[in-house]
Amino acid sequence: MLRKLLGVFTAGAAAASPATAHHVFGNSVFSLDAPAIFTRNAKSEAFQLVAPNDLAAITATAYAKTDGSLDEFCEYRFSTIENFYKPVSEPQALEAAHASGKLQEFEGTWPGASSPTYYVVSCLQTGDVYVSLNIVTTRQHYSAYRAQYGAMLGSIRPGP
Repeated sequence: MLRKLLGVFTAGAAAASPATAHHVFGNSVFSLDAPAIFTRNAKSEAFQLVAPNDLAAITATAYAKTDGSLDEFCEYRFSTIENFYKPVSEPQALEAAHASGKLQEFEGTWPGASSPTYYVVSCLQTGDVYVSLNIVTTRQHYSAYRAQYGAMLGSIRPGP
């Protein structure tokens, strides 16, 4: 059903900043606006954005839409979450100007780690691409910056 197009990008914590920077994923597959404190990690083969600290990580993967539905993509993505993460929300609808999909929140402790992490998984369609964009942080951090993460998800659009 899906063909993986591009790799992953990782970013640090979102900071309270009204300024944003435009970032293009891979070879103009999709783009988004992230807080300006995020910078590109040119040392990585994968598309990476990093912030001055490690409070959060954001990863994204894009897939060509060849068949199936957005609902099937979301169901598949949510069902493949590692078993140490437990859902703490039901899937929630996401609607933006150029993307739509669902978001679900999970929480769990990574094997070998001592404290839990909050894992927010969003599944979106923008143009003819499915996007899985994920946020890993603490529950407290995500709650404090929920609006910024929502604005970032809302800015996803096809191409540059």
